[in-house]
Amino acid sequence: MSYAFRGENGPTGGKSGRTPVEVRDAGGFRPWQAASLADARANLRRLVQDGILQREAEAWCLSKNRENGWFFSTGLDATTAYDNYDYFYRFAIDGLAERPWNTIGANTPPGMALHLNADDFDAATMVAVVWKLRPKELLVMSPVAADGIEILRMGEWIPLADF
Repeated sequence: MSYAFRGENGPTGGKSGRTPVEVRDAGGFRPWQAASLADARANLRRLVQDGILQREAEAWCLSKNRENGWFFSTGLDATTAYDNYDYFYRFAIDGLAERPWNTIGANTPPGMALHLNADDFDAATMVAVVWKLRPKELLVMSPVAADGIEILRMGEWIPLADF
């Protein structure tokens, strides 16, 4: 099984953050701009058509300021995603692979790779991109349901629902 990994801090010292219970109760992970898979598909098409996908991905990767809301960041390996976070998560990305941009009827945006878990864009249930200057940082554009997320607890991966 292949996984994407994500670290998050809880709310501490006056800083915002989320606990695993809050992630679970929110239904999992999702970009601010994508409440559904249909939103994710529409957002990707819009960013590509407007010619701003690379700019938005670069801004997200460099600042993580959460302002654009098109993506949420994950690592394609545990080392990339983990940097002393309070909580460490993973979810399966089986079938996720780089696909040609003509899959969505678009020319290749500079510096970007498209990742889907199906050959057909409308059949894909996971939509993600990679800014090629950060090849191990997967920028997920589609929601990931809480029931598909595991959390590392005392050295073992357990379902988020059991936290």
